[in-house]
Amino acid sequence: MSSTHIQTENLSRYYYLGDQKIMVLRDISLKINRGEFVVIAGSSGSGKTTLLSLLSGLDRPSSGRIIMGDRDITDLTEDQLAPVRNTLTGFVFQAFHLIPSLNAIENIMFPAELRKDPKAREKAQSLLDQVGLRDRGKNFPEQLSGGEQQRVAICRALINDPEIIFADEPTGNLDSENSEGIIQLLVDLHKERNVTLVIATHSQALASRAGRIIHLYDGRIEKG
Repeated sequence: MSSTHIQTENLSRYYYLGDQKIMVLRDISLKINRGEFVVIAGSSGSGKTTLLSLLSGLDRPSSGRIIMGDRDITDLTEDQLAPVRNTLTGFVFQAFHLIPSLNAIENIMFPAELRKDPKAREKAQSLLDQVGLRDRGKNFPEQLSGGEQQRVAICRALINDPEIIFADEPTGNLDSENSEGIIQLLVDLHKERNVTLVIATHSQALASRAGRIIHLYDGRIEKG
């Protein structure tokens, strides 16, 4: 098994605004090893979220290749990408993206239920216990604080035991106290599970805990 978990080759992403070509990412080539904790850093508009979306298969590049493990995912169909997203990877969003009509434990169970996992509820409860929300399983998202919602979102990302966790500004909507709690949770999960952790953030506190920082500037990897 290759030690390289994610690799890109000359990855670019652009779109058109009328006749104007807007370049978001330009010729990004990088490697992320298994078990690494990598932060993608850069100012607003540098392309962090776009790069994370491409690496995770949530978006497609305009040119270049993306290899995840030993599999080139660049040209996979949506049907082929679905199991990759649901089993190989987990994604944590800045805005939580919990389903309002489902309570906490049901939100966590959802990806496992898509796989028809008979232990979905048992696993979800175990994860709630691990993040200190043992008694909040029946609460709906609107009944949870921002920090609690993000903990539920992290549990949802972990339910199918993914090899790679992607997180986009996971502390962006939280106050300093809750931010520190989420940072410590992610650091602990990385150590305990040895998952590959890739986070896009402008948070210096979060970046300082990573093993490596990839700096983006105007859609390019900043050298030196």
